[in-house]
Amino acid sequence: MIYLLDSNVITDFSRNVPMVVTNLNQKLRQGHSLTLSSPVYYESLRGLIKVNATAQIARLSAIKELLDWEAVSEADWLQAAQFWANTVTVGKQLSDMDLLIAALAARLNAILVSADADFDALPINREDWRVIAS
Repeated sequence: MIYLLDSNVITDFSRNVPMVVTNLNQKLRQGHSLTLSSPVYYESLRGLIKVNATAQIARLSAIKELLDWEAVSEADWLQAAQFWANTVTVGKQLSDMDLLIAALAARLNAILVSADADFDALPINREDWRVIAS
């Protein structure tokens, strides 16, 4: 199984949130693919750069080395545009980053790990590791 991690999971892991750390370690031991995407890395890194959090930037780099990497493709941009059109039509507005992350999850047939329930408006699978120990 592929688990695509959202930025709130990366933040929780770097802050040692017990349930998130437990789930992440369990999935790694079980041989699942834990994947970091370029949009999530960007979201995580930009905030740390803004506040000059050099220790946390180093931790983010260490976390990146533990995970599989997935970049955004042209097809992901097209899927994100379709997701945007579909959600705006029904009165939901998601950020472009979230739409790209969701497009990646759809392409990879991955479970998106996120505490952000806004993703539930999209046709992807989501788990919240803050509330479940799977």
